[in-house]
Amino acid sequence: MSSALLPPPSQTRLVTIVAHVDHGKTTLADNLIESNGIIGERLAGTIRYLDFDEEEQRRGITMRTSTIALRHFYTPVGNNNNNNNKKKKERETMVVHLLDSPGHVDFAPEVTTSLLLADTALLVIDVVEGMCARTHSILREAHAHSMKPILIINKMDRLCGELRLSLKEAYVRIRALLESVNAVCANMVMRSKLERLEQQQQQSSSTSATASKVNINAQEEEEEEDEETQLWTFSPSSNNVIFASALHGWGFTIPSLARHLFKTKVVQVKPLVLKQLLFDDNVKYRHTDHKVLKRKKNTNDEEDLNLFEEFALKPIWDIYECVGGVALTAIAMSGGGGGGYDTNGYNNAHTTTPGNHNTATNNHNNKTKITADTPGMEEILTLLQSGHTSPNTTTHDNTKYSMLSIPTTKEQLQILLNKTGASSSSNEEILSR
Repeated sequence: MSSALLPPPSQTRLVTIVAHVDHGKTTLADNLIESNGIIGERLAGTIRYLDFDEEEQRRGITMRTSTIALRHFYTPVGNNNNNNNKKKKERETMVVHLLDSPGHVDFAPEVTTSLLLADTALLVIDVVEGMCARTHSILREAHAHSMKPILIINKMDRLCGELRLSLKEAYVRIRALLESVNAVCANMVMRSKLERLEQQQQQSSSTSATASKVNINAQEEEEEEDEETQLWTFSPSSNNVIFASALHGWGFTIPSLARHLFKTKVVQVKPLVLKQLLFDDNVKYRHTDHKVLKRKKNTNDEEDLNLFEEFALKPIWDIYECVGGVALTAIAMSGGGGGGYDTNGYNNAHTTTPGNHNTATNNHNNKTKITADTPGMEEILTLLQSGHTSPNTTTHDNTKYSMLSIPTTKEQLQILLNKTGASSSSNEEILSR
């Protein structure tokens, strides 16, 4: 009992989520809490579980740092077996104490407290809003406390559903965001290096003995500076950048995508090499002979996609477009009409016009039921199987299906719809998911 409640320090981590206000910290925490079965899938992303104060729920913002202990199961790298037997790998348990901190500048002391307590900081940035004023200050503070940062580029769904960006435009926006974050981090590292050099010059003396000690210390500090530079350089191939949509409960990294593409034989390049190429704008993949080729720069051909655009963004875009089409089909079948929504199935009910203030109300009253048999769901089922990066294997046993598995049959897809609450909702709720 005591070992379960108080695990050893080697199996305990303190992680804080920091970000500008409304960039998705609490929504991300909801999905992490849901993975432990504390809240249901239907409520994840909307209940704001860690905003326990009544005033926080009323305002819709986090005002106080709150924490929760979560269990994380993982397979250590040293336990990987190269044998071809089907023995299950031994999994170990890690207890993660998750801290959800406020994003508003008025509650900055709460963020400072969480950074002092934590080992790792999850820096969440809205991909649409980008670097905000509070993001800059949080980055500097996390660096001052010698944190190990992980960047989460959140709200990826907004690029497709809200801004209607093409694959190339979305890639350019994501890359520009990464470059801006790395520029700020490089400035911080350089400034701290200059401050340390000034301190060394003040403490050094003219004696040879002291000078030799200074040289030894300088070499050690150069090694530390190299580690610091690597730590505060966010690169998708280094596994310190996560692309996610906290509201919709999905996310992936470049290494996980590389492993999936190699495992499913979509790209016949080993993961160690593929992860270095997936975010490179200068290469593309030729399916005919399974070769990675150089790509022309500044091309306007929409079919000439780099690896990230083709294998990371395109499956996401296809799924969102199919979901919008299925929602419109379900509304048409239920006699609800398509008023308030565009042809792609995205909610425009809040853009009212003079004399038409009841559009959202009329749509809300029309009940729409989406099932696994709704036209278009077969295509979504295929896209889910081809685009997932989950380490869990798919299962064909409907009785053993869980939310962590990828649905392979209509029965499993119906279970997924029932658990997430998408099988019976109003028109407005369905199309805003």
